[in-house]
Amino acid sequence: MTDDRNKPMGGLTWEESAAVLETNAQLGDARAQRLLAMRYLRGRGVPKDVSIAVDWMQLAAQQHFAKAQRGLGELYESGLGVVLDAAIASHWYRLAALQGDPVASDHLQRLAQAHTSPKGDSQSTQQGLP
Repeated sequence: MTDDRNKPMGGLTWEESAAVLETNAQLGDARAQRLLAMRYLRGRGVPKDVSIAVDWMQLAAQQHFAKAQRGLGELYESGLGVVLDAAIASHWYRLAALQGDPVASDHLQRLAQAHTSPKGDSQSTQQGLP
């Protein structure tokens, strides 16, 4: 019996499935673009290349694909392959959250809290605890 857990889809190898994703991504399929971006981020079936990953994620996000918008926000929040920018991250999180993406909503709320709470204050010192 073979172990198929390491095969991505339909029994294809990572490389074969990446080729299918690339074809669909080039045809404008936002889901395929996001998945291909994730493959480039991780180096699954394609060489690891953050720059190419950002390009594919951007294309998918511009098509209003919520998971890609969230993914692009995560890249901007972490500075992975792009300039670290919380404002741009918030923009993409907001767009995804407006489409009902709960993870994007959580990210947006966390960023908003981080920018409104006083720096260096822990919850215990805000409550007057030692």
